[in-house]
Amino acid sequence: MAGGPRRDSGVQKVARLSLLVYSLGVASGRRTARLSERLPRGRHGLPREAVTESQRTRILQAMIEVVSERGYPETRVVDVIGVAGVSRKTFYELFSSKEDCFLATYDVLLGNLLGDTARGFESKPGSPWAERVAGGLGELLKHLAEHPDEARFAIVEVLAAGPKALARRDAALRQFTGFLDAGRAETSVELPGITSLSIAGGINELLYSEILHGAAARLPSRLPDLMFWITLPFLGPEGAAEERERTRLSMLEGQPPDR
Repeated sequence: MAGGPRRDSGVQKVARLSLLVYSLGVASGRRTARLSERLPRGRHGLPREAVTESQRTRILQAMIEVVSERGYPETRVVDVIGVAGVSRKTFYELFSSKEDCFLATYDVLLGNLLGDTARGFESKPGSPWAERVAGGLGELLKHLAEHPDEARFAIVEVLAAGPKALARRDAALRQFTGFLDAGRAETSVELPGITSLSIAGGINELLYSEILHGAAARLPSRLPDLMFWITLPFLGPEGAAEERERTRLSMLEGQPPDR
């Protein structure tokens, strides 16, 4: 199709941007992993910037832990600083409110999720679009399954965190549609403009239901059926069925042998 190359270029741009967001938002967390424990009182020889970064990282980690356990409405600043091991004064030097801290944490988690998805998508250069989507979605589901607290925070509790958080969630869904829209190059059918957004929204609802009921660990097993649903508008029923089976077999090949 005439518009194919342009669409594929667009999704590659989204993927590269997502990787950039990931590196900027998460690399600092990796650099301060060794500082995640409470710093000793008094003189410790660390520069002020390192101390502040450590405190901020611990607060973000505590926000995830407390919100995922208590829910956003029941979370209090005193709970967060207790887990983080910082003072109320330190908290308000870094964040203006509980909501501000939640949004900052959500932005970092979104960077994680976009980064994992983009890396999975870009790990298969030259492969058919559907295989690249399976690679990206597989990494996303794996991350959520391995980090259930983050999954609950980013998928479930965001809905209870107010209008600014809902706006962030809406923007996040639209960022993920870039990976799906490249599928338009695979079909001659003029699909509605809302197709990719509708698919992304549907996936999010499935994630919400599974995570809400404590079943985040089984999200990776949903990949074959999700690939059928994602590819159906672009490849048709037969093509979607083939992608479901290809994904299923690929997952079986990746499992360790039975003992």
